[in-house]
Amino acid sequence: MSEYLTTKEVATLLRLKERKVYDLAARGDIPCMKATGKLLFPHDELKRWMISRGGASAPSFQSPDVVLGSHDPLLEWAIGASGCGLPTLIGGSLDGLDRFSKGNGSICGIHIPNTENDDWNLEIVEAQFAERPAVLIHWARRVRGLIVRPSITISGFSDLRGARVVRRQQDSGAQQLFEQELRRSGLTVGDIDCTREVRTETEAALTLVEGQADVTFGLKCFADRYNLTFHPICTESFDLLVDRHAYFELPFQTLLGFTKSEQFMTEVLRYPGYDVSSLGAVRFNGRV
Repeated sequence: MSEYLTTKEVATLLRLKERKVYDLAARGDIPCMKATGKLLFPHDELKRWMISRGGASAPSFQSPDVVLGSHDPLLEWAIGASGCGLPTLIGGSLDGLDRFSKGNGSICGIHIPNTENDDWNLEIVEAQFAERPAVLIHWARRVRGLIVRPSITISGFSDLRGARVVRRQQDSGAQQLFEQELRRSGLTVGDIDCTREVRTETEAALTLVEGQADVTFGLKCFADRYNLTFHPICTESFDLLVDRHAYFELPFQTLLGFTKSEQFMTEVLRYPGYDVSSLGAVRFNGRV
């Protein structure tokens, strides 16, 4: 993990123009140092500065460093491989947002489609967390669709009537989107045979491999990995909603730093349908 932030990184987090950050530094109003002609901002000192100004979640209660929300296999692997030490409590996007709002964790993975446009996650985050010191960080774009056992003739949602389906828990973004696509095809959950409910993308795909079901609404990477048939439906944005205090802490910064490593980028190649070119981009910044 880098112990210092750049001017651009500080400007993004504080929702200021870079020129304003330079002005603050010139007046000595923000902790910084100069190295080889560039301004660097000490991570720990900047965090204390933000807390002193009421800009980080530092009050009497601090959310624990726990990752909530939706399951992402690449994120799961990176948490372990990076040694960041972050524990997880995976229960789905909606479950995670509810727990995040109650202070049960400081990081929440989500993939919830907007209702007014083709984007993801911003509507619900802006509605619920505009006045909270939280930041929405992009993780990956993921191709999602119907994963089907090779011997089964299914090519779209209209073919699912009577099919044996692996479903996700109700509070998951995948299940919400699955039911939405069912309705668009004139079907309901009652028209399919839900043989099993699972909590992770990995478990959903493996249920097909084991012959316990015929189809699931999952990620392309697992169809490729287990030689299953795949019919793409959408490309979703998987993002991390992070408490601003936790953003500056060692566990999350260790995880972010690891995503820039060669080891991480080599692992990404094992996930067809993933695009991590914008990983780390700030998509939303709540109240400072």
